[in-house]
Amino acid sequence: MGRPREERLDQLHRTEVRRPATVLTLLLLALSGCNGGTVDRHALKRDAEKVGSLASEGQLLANDVSRGASTKSFARVHAHELSRAASDLADSLATRRTAVGIEARVRRLSKLAGKVSGELEQLHLHPTDRVVAASLRQPLTKDADLADKLSK
Repeated sequence: MGRPREERLDQLHRTEVRRPATVLTLLLLALSGCNGGTVDRHALKRDAEKVGSLASEGQLLANDVSRGASTKSFARVHAHELSRAASDLADSLATRRTAVGIEARVRRLSKLAGKVSGELEQLHLHPTDRVVAASLRQPLTKDADLADKLSK
């Protein structure tokens, strides 16, 4: 008689494991589709907002590092993640088809994303250097402002 209960518990456990796996799969599929297809005005706006957000977050991190308010490990890892995201956007924007009339803006945004990636990579390589971090605050702020202009 104990067997049916064990089977139900086993089925419940399998369902609990499958549910997060399904959610994770759907999330990955949604994210992988974000940088595909033709760049139209809506995609340009969204991607420019992403670049601006990455630059702004990098500026905040650079500010913390320049004041000694961040740990080496956090700064190194976070800067690397931000740099990689900016690099992925730069590559995607450089290779995706673009709607007529916005090609120049898309290519400028691609170059800007590459610039942001390079700046963040410097922070990744020098996660405790306050001078390097201080020197990155202003460029990252300007990059965020330029991305904002490109999103309009």
